[in-house]
Amino acid sequence: MNAMTTSPAPYAAEPLMPVSRVFRAYLNESRSQFIQALRAPAFAFPFLLLPVPLYLFFGVVMAGSSKEVMANPELLNFVFTGWCCMAVMGPAIFGVGVGLALERDANLLKLKRALPLPGGSYVIAKIVMSIAFAALSVGMVTIAALIAGKLRVSAGGLIAMDTVLILGAVPFCAIGLFIGAYSSGSAAPAYANLIYLPGLWLSGMFFPLPKFLQPWSVIWPAFHLNMTALAAGGMKGPISPLMTGGVLVGISVLFGGLAIQRLARRG
Repeated sequence: MNAMTTSPAPYAAEPLMPVSRVFRAYLNESRSQFIQALRAPAFAFPFLLLPVPLYLFFGVVMAGSSKEVMANPELLNFVFTGWCCMAVMGPAIFGVGVGLALERDANLLKLKRALPLPGGSYVIAKIVMSIAFAALSVGMVTIAALIAGKLRVSAGGLIAMDTVLILGAVPFCAIGLFIGAYSSGSAAPAYANLIYLPGLWLSGMFFPLPKFLQPWSVIWPAFHLNMTALAAGGMKGPISPLMTGGVLVGISVLFGGLAIQRLARRG
């Protein structure tokens, strides 16, 4: 009597998660990150509220009456983009970098992996949070500049400048991810400051640098963001906007890729 052989029934393919549900998961995670950052006074106050009074004092009261600005009113646009760059850099480097390092130390990423969340939602939520903060900060500085009458650019140029500045948060998010992925929670603030503070003052955004420092301003991402934003507004700079924009894209790909590789392997 021949034994009857039966093949095991194939497993039913698991249905894919609906796109709307995936989008909602990313949206909820991004909203949680934004609310968490907004409720932290040590983060929200310096990066959301300080750029406007600093711009009004240094960019309007002090720079607005200087001889250089009187001779060349377009310098007011340069001052404006400089303070907007500062508003963009802070949430990206500190909010993403330091926050990620602290949460890695607390094993929060291991918990996130155990939850039924789409892959990468945590990292994308950090980036969305930073871009949202950048949009709010740049928007408030723009409103202050318009009220003060200290911009010399068309409406279309201003929209282009603001768009570049807000999207300019992405390369700094990549740097923040790199810091958070490779450093501990205790060391991350020091590394963040080593990039943030020199990047502000040595990129030539706020005052002319000494001659021996001027060639070195190109090593700072803030310089390239500032030049790209000014070019978007119709102003000519010392470097082609294609080159400065390419540098920002390269920074995003390099540091973002290294950070994601590290997080995927070690968390």
